[in-house]
Amino acid sequence: MGKRHFKKAIVSLQARIDEHQVKIKTELEKDLPDQGLIHHWQKEIAAFQKGIQQAKKRLGKR
Repeated sequence: MGKRHFKKAIVSLQARIDEHQVKIKTELEKDLPDQGLIHHWQKEIAAFQKGIQQAKKRLGKR
């Protein structure tokens, strides 16, 4: 896999993180937010961040 693949993966994962953060914010604005759903999205964000770190490592960045 080339550098372009990892750069594309980073952009894609960051977009997913942004989506999930909007979902969490929207859920928190509800009168009775679903904590299970928020926890699920937070776990996915952590996984996406790990993927970004791995892609950056492959690109030689920190």
